[in-house]
Amino acid sequence: MSSPTDQDNASSPTTGGVIDLMTSLAMIFILLFAAFITQTSSEAQSQLQEHKENVQVALRDHLERLGLSLDSDPKDPLTLLIIVPDKKLTFEFGQSILSHDAVQFLQEAMPFYAAVLCGPLRDKIDSLAIQGHTDDRGDDVINLKLSQERSLAVMVKGLEVIEAQEPLAFQCFQELTSASGRGRQDLIYDGDHRVNREKSRRVIFKIRLRSTEQRATAEQPAKIL
Repeated sequence: MSSPTDQDNASSPTTGGVIDLMTSLAMIFILLFAAFITQTSSEAQSQLQEHKENVQVALRDHLERLGLSLDSDPKDPLTLLIIVPDKKLTFEFGQSILSHDAVQFLQEAMPFYAAVLCGPLRDKIDSLAIQGHTDDRGDDVINLKLSQERSLAVMVKGLEVIEAQEPLAFQCFQELTSASGRGRQDLIYDGDHRVNREKSRRVIFKIRLRSTEQRATAEQPAKIL
């Protein structure tokens, strides 16, 4: 009669072989999954870069003519920034009243932005945020309120101009756009660590691209109820 020990020894090679096979299959699965994730991530990055270039090409001539640039947001890879300095979007001191030059700028810029973002680039755009910034003079709360009022003034005037000049893009642009104020929270400093008040007073147009997930959802056919 065989002892329990003999039976265990007899079955151990088979058991060990099954365990080794399962371990090998698990490793293969992990490697394939890692390769899939890497490829998917690489494709998403490539597509994102392509969409950024599409926006840059569409806006290039307009921005060069106005002396502006389109920059990547270091805090968000999906966001592109158009920084409009105080000299182009000027307000009355301590107020949210647009100057004559600011109105002229909006009359030229906003219809173009609406036509592009709500036209050939619509499927790539998630939102547009108009963000107001002040310098370091004055109370924090007052500056925050002032920057909010100024960004809203830009948005309202911009929508008025778009409705008059690009009426077909008005509804779309209104849905895409929001306004917010940052006050003195994001001041710009010179090399000697002093606040550059002229550069700190600015309005930023933040163009956010759709993520891979958003684009995939948008491309799915609507379900029939």
